[in-house]
Amino acid sequence: MDKLATLIVVTCTALVLAGCATDGGRAGGTGAFTFGLFGDLAYLPEQEPLLENVLTDLNVASLEFVVHVGDLGGPRYGSCSNELWARRKAQFDASVHPLIYTPGDNEWTDCHDAQGVPGGDPLERLTSLRAFFFQGEHSLGRRALILKRQSQSADPLFRKYRENVRWVHGDVTFMTLHVVGSNNGFGFSAASDIEHAERNRVNMIWLREGFAAARANNSRAIMIIQQANIFPEVLPYPGKLGTGSSELRALLEKETIAFGKTVVLVHGDSHYFRIDKPLGRRPNVPAIENFTRVETFGQPNHHWLHVTVDPDDPNVFIFGQRTVAPNVMKRQYRQ
Repeated sequence: MDKLATLIVVTCTALVLAGCATDGGRAGGTGAFTFGLFGDLAYLPEQEPLLENVLTDLNVASLEFVVHVGDLGGPRYGSCSNELWARRKAQFDASVHPLIYTPGDNEWTDCHDAQGVPGGDPLERLTSLRAFFFQGEHSLGRRALILKRQSQSADPLFRKYRENVRWVHGDVTFMTLHVVGSNNGFGFSAASDIEHAERNRVNMIWLREGFAAARANNSRAIMIIQQANIFPEVLPYPGKLGTGSSELRALLEKETIAFGKTVVLVHGDSHYFRIDKPLGRRPNVPAIENFTRVETFGQPNHHWLHVTVDPDDPNVFIFGQRTVAPNVMKRQYRQ
C-alpha cells in the first residue's frame, strides 16, 4: 500500500472513530436519521433513578446523537455543585451516543441565596461550568461527534464561549445557544448585567452565523437548541418576555423569515411538553409558518423526545414522544 493510500485509510478510520464527522462538524449522508432530546430532569434526589431510566432508554435506542437542553438538577439539591456536575458528566460520558449539552440556569444563574444556595456566586459557577463540561472539540459520550465551537474563532471575544456549538448531520444544520431561564441572567446585579450584555451580543453573532452556515450548506432545515423558553406569554405560563431575551427573539424572527425553510427552536425551562408555532403571532396575523417551537419533557415527567429527520417529509422533522415505561406513575382514578 502506498503512502497516499495509507494516509487515506488512517484518516477515514479516525473519522469513523470520531463519529463519522467531517467538514468541521458535518456528518452522515442525506438519508433519514434519528436523534434524542431531553433535559430539565432529576430536580430532587429521589428522582435520580428516573433520570437513570431515561438514560438507559436513550442508550438502547438507535440514534445518531442526543442533546441535553440544560438544567442538570435543582439548585437546592446540588445542581450548582461540583459533586453533581461530576455525576452528570460521568453519566453523559457513558452515553452510547454522542451527547451534546447546553447549559441551563440551574447550573449557574440560579446559584445564589434566594434559590437556596447560601453564598453561591453565579459568575464563578459559570466560569467553572465552562471548564468542567466543554473541553476539546467534540461532544461528550463514548462515540464522540466533532463540533464547531464558537470559541474556535480567531476573535478573542469568543474564546470563552465554548458551549456554543454547531454541527451538520445529513442536510440539517444544528446549533446550540447559551440562553438560559431566569431572564437570561439579566437584572440581578451590575456584574450579571455586564455578563449578560456580552453573552447576548455573542449569541446574536452565533445565531447569524448559524443561519449563514445553513444557507452555505444548502441545508433543508436548521435546529437551534437552548435552555430558555423565550415565549413566556404563551399559555399555560402566561407572562411577559423579559428584556434578557427580547433582542435575540427579534433576531430569530428576522433570520427565520429570511431563511425561508424549516426552522425549529428546541428548549426546556418551563417543563411543559409541546410543539407549536408562537413566533410572529400577532392580532389578526398568523404565526410564521416555517418556524416550529418544541419544548422537551421536564420534571416531574421523566421522558424524552425521539426525532426523525425524513428526506421525504416537507416538514423535515417528525417528533415522537418516548414514554419511559418504568417512569410511568401508577394511578388509580378516584371520584
